[in-house]
Amino acid sequence: MEPIFKGAIPILPATDITESLNWWTEVCGFDEIFRDNTPPTYVGINRGEASLHLAGMDDKALARIVGHQTMVRFAVKGIEALYAEYQQRGGKVHPNGSLQTKPWGTKEFAAIDPTGVCVTFQE
Repeated sequence: MEPIFKGAIPILPATDITESLNWWTEVCGFDEIFRDNTPPTYVGINRGEASLHLAGMDDKALARIVGHQTMVRFAVKGIEALYAEYQQRGGKVHPNGSLQTKPWGTKEFAAIDPTGVCVTFQE
């Protein structure tokens, strides 16, 4: 039997893990699954079948550099509903990332997390 990949769990940098966790849970609607400590330095979150981990970094300048070079995409079903929910929760859409159909056929919108990671939701 050949190996079957069943998913991926990105680990995103966080300059302030509490701020990042709040953004992901309160604005993006993810649930906290685990944390290493209180306050945490490493947290696992998920929504539906999508999971990711947040890793606090002591070097805040480096975390911001890494964050600005990191992108993550989530495949979702019901993009219009998610877009409305995200805005209702106070989420700010990236200036170039409003809900739109792209030339490659996906309908998507983008945001920037508190550390600078570009987050795209697509259907």
